[in-house]
Amino acid sequence: MQQVQKQAMPEEIADLRRAKREGFIESLGWEHVVMNPMQADASFRRYYRLEGMSSRKPMLLMEDPPDRPPVPPFVMVEPFMKISSHLRALGLHAPEVHHKDVPNGLLVLDDFGEDTYTRLFDNGFNPKPLYELAVDVLVHLHKHPQRSAIDLGKYDDQRLVDEAMLLLDWYYPKLTGKQPTAEMKESYAGVWKELFKKFPKDQETLVLRDYHVDNLMLVPDTKGLQACGLLDFQDALIGQFSYDLMSLLEDARRDVPDDLRKHLYDRYMRGMGSGFDRDSFDYSFRVLAAQRHAKVLGIFVRLFVRDGKDRYLKFIPHVHKLFISSLDNPVLKPLDQWFKDHHIDIRSPLK
Repeated sequence: MQQVQKQAMPEEIADLRRAKREGFIESLGWEHVVMNPMQADASFRRYYRLEGMSSRKPMLLMEDPPDRPPVPPFVMVEPFMKISSHLRALGLHAPEVHHKDVPNGLLVLDDFGEDTYTRLFDNGFNPKPLYELAVDVLVHLHKHPQRSAIDLGKYDDQRLVDEAMLLLDWYYPKLTGKQPTAEMKESYAGVWKELFKKFPKDQETLVLRDYHVDNLMLVPDTKGLQACGLLDFQDALIGQFSYDLMSLLEDARRDVPDDLRKHLYDRYMRGMGSGFDRDSFDYSFRVLAAQRHAKVLGIFVRLFVRDGKDRYLKFIPHVHKLFISSLDNPVLKPLDQWFKDHHIDIRSPLK
């Protein structure tokens, strides 16, 4: 009789991962180092602060295990290493990778400390100078001649459509109690593809994709652009200039006051100079804002329904407000009309 292999239980997986982490640290010759887990995010990645490093610089252990579910985007540690190296070569402050165990998805990298923008803002820190620093980082990146000199995939029309489709796949059923039809999906995708056709061809760059205050840090003992530490960029692709600025200013988790948003948008435009095609940039900004908000609405519902992470539900009203504001822009009229044609009351909040 053929022997049936027993499927590993979660406890067994946890034990195996812990053994691999401990084995990796021991292989580096480090004794008495304690791995303190940090708060988990929406991904399968985990981070551990390495305590007891004596005179060594502060470091983290990043774990992106190969045995985790292949839920898109399926990211291993190689993209993180490649993109970190590229960002550092461009003069930006991404964590340096000091040690690696690629087969087990383990990296030892710089620890930027505790001062995420989010934590600083929550503790009453004036947000304006930090936002300005983040905008200046993007200007530096977008004006750099080597900004796209890295072998990554394109943030192309199909990828953008697939992300926007998350609204129909997850948010729409929660809103209406119905599943989208094949015809709905096809026509919805068609609207987005028509909108994407007008994107500027000469405004392409490395796009970090999650450029917002949760992933930006004020790094101690640094000056200038180096004071802005960059995190969570392993999903980066080559896409539009406007995406990361939009992600920063239309944050899914935090409201940016209108006057500050305008000031930062204008600061970016001034930084890009007089020859910059502002109209094309503004168009792509508006369309990608709607696309991202549609995606995030679907993701937050998915995190609750599929993954049991209900803490993301509290952000849905804010993202919904941003999405509706996007639909009010004339360039998004075709999408707004699509919802009307399909009798979807998208302007009603989720209950």
